Amino acid sequence: MTSSHIALWTVLGVALVISVATDVLSRRILDVVTYPLMVVALGVRLWSEGVGDLETGLVSGVVSGLGLALLLVPAATGGKMGWGDVKLMAGVGAVLGFPTVMAAAAFISLAGALQAVVTLLWHGAVWETLGRMVRRWAVRVRLMDESASSAPGRHIPYGVAIALGTFWAMYWQHDKLG
Repeated sequence: MTSSHIALWTVLGVALVISVATDVLSRRILDVVTYPLMVVALGVRLWSEGVGDLETGLVSGVVSGLGLALLLVPAATGGKMGWGDVKLMAGVGAVLGFPTVMAAAAFISLAGALQAVVTLLWHGAVWETLGRMVRRWAVRVRLMDESASSAPGRHIPYGVAIALGTFWAMYWQHDKLG
């Protein structure tokens, strides 16, 4: 592992810890964390590996960052998730590059699913959530009135899943290299 990888992973780790704290405490992932993360990641990739290709350098960071961020765009445009999560995913992708970003996408998804289940169990909201899902389905097939599905949702800070999945991918990559 090169010194530029170590530096990038350190910057990413700090950004993830800060983002988890702000997401849990204030439901926000800050631009002051995500934008510098993306700029530093892409700058270090360009400086240490050049323009590169899909697996190295700037190209790998840009493609991986955009690809990972695009996974969350539908949720962000639908109001189910904030744009800070999207920008944090872009930063994660820019740091990890390809192919590690593929593992990160899978691990983040698994961590998010586990986090959702644990949150529902913790709040005793499994049956309420299942009922809401059935009501939404019934509205879609026109079995119920639209007002029946407008119950408020729960906030699940996805920054936690992004961090856990990313650290898992970093561990997986490090274990694979060493």
